[in-house]
Amino acid sequence: MRLLAASQALSTATFQLVPALGGVMFLHLTGDMALTGLALSLSGLGQLLTAYPGGRLMDRLGRGPVFAASAALAAVAAALVAWTFRLHLTWGVAAAILLLSAVAAPLRQLSVAAADMHPPEQRGRAVGLLFFASALGALISPLVSSVSARLSGGDVAAISWTWLVAALLQLAIVPLMRALRPDPMELGRVVRAAADTGPGKADHAGASLLPAAVATYAANWGVMTLSMAVAPVAMRAHGHAVSDIVWAIAVHSIGMFAFSVPLGAVADRVGRLPVMFGSLLASGLSAYGSVAFPAFWSATAFLFLVGVGWSAGVVASTALVSDLSSVAERGRRFGVAEFVARGAVLGYPVLGSVLAGRLGLVGVAAVLLASVAVPAWLILRGAARARHAWSPAAAEPGL
Repeated sequence: MRLLAASQALSTATFQLVPALGGVMFLHLTGDMALTGLALSLSGLGQLLTAYPGGRLMDRLGRGPVFAASAALAAVAAALVAWTFRLHLTWGVAAAILLLSAVAAPLRQLSVAAADMHPPEQRGRAVGLLFFASALGALISPLVSSVSARLSGGDVAAISWTWLVAALLQLAIVPLMRALRPDPMELGRVVRAAADTGPGKADHAGASLLPAAVATYAANWGVMTLSMAVAPVAMRAHGHAVSDIVWAIAVHSIGMFAFSVPLGAVADRVGRLPVMFGSLLASGLSAYGSVAFPAFWSATAFLFLVGVGWSAGVVASTALVSDLSSVAERGRRFGVAEFVARGAVLGYPVLGSVLAGRLGLVGVAAVLLASVAVPAWLILRGAARARHAWSPAAAEPGL
């Protein structure tokens, strides 16, 4: 778990550079404000393309080898971002960011390995621990950028150096993943054998609850991304300074990661389903509040709650996907969840922004209501069919 947490922190430090520097890079290269969102779109597309294949490879080859290969390729891609930006090659930078997002996508699934190594009653907390490591990783990026700016003597020159350091961070993940002995998938088989409950009940539960877990996972990602796209614009329209908005986003990030461990423990104790259901209500209502209330501190408080709701929903749904999957298919099933979530990340901001522009708060409310209602209905339907509505942990299927 220490190796996985360290790798999670290092990978997050690199992922953070895409939203932090992507818009600035394309604005510098093109001078066109309309292209500043291209980096995030390319990042979502790259992850969408490789989320499911990466999960299948993890099931076939093991977790460690896939993670190590992903980190090595991501190091090359990050170096390409630095090189193409230094050469002022706009489409070269675009291609490098797309490549980075695609090859690094398996590192977004480190929680699969954490789930492998823990029984269901400890799995939520284990997944939460990795998300907490992301909070530590998020602090690395600004430190690297600040040091690079001092060494290079300018903000623009520092961008290339920052990406080169990011390449080194990705490269540092490789020996960590090579040190995973035995592979988490092998440990998962031992954990599963020690808690064998038989396949019949679990298979029925999986068929009933897996769609709810995937839908909740994707909805929380989509609502969070929609909030990040619309709330800053709304805050600016309400007259708040850009520096204040940056602080509001920072508070949101604290909500996303700071409480993941206790939220995971709650999911272990009271059950995945009530935490998932509560996360949908918290995320949906808070996302609406972040754009509906003009005062700075109220909008910031709602953004914080969006982050907390996201954390609860993603941790609980990740644990439930793991509960309902055998070790041999866990990577593939989580790859499906990642694929759907990346689609939500791509689609929600566009749809929400268009409806917000055309219909105002009514449009935002419509998107959020549909986002919450569908997975909430799947949770209630799946719970009724599986006949263990709020049990602490679902049974695992046989190998």
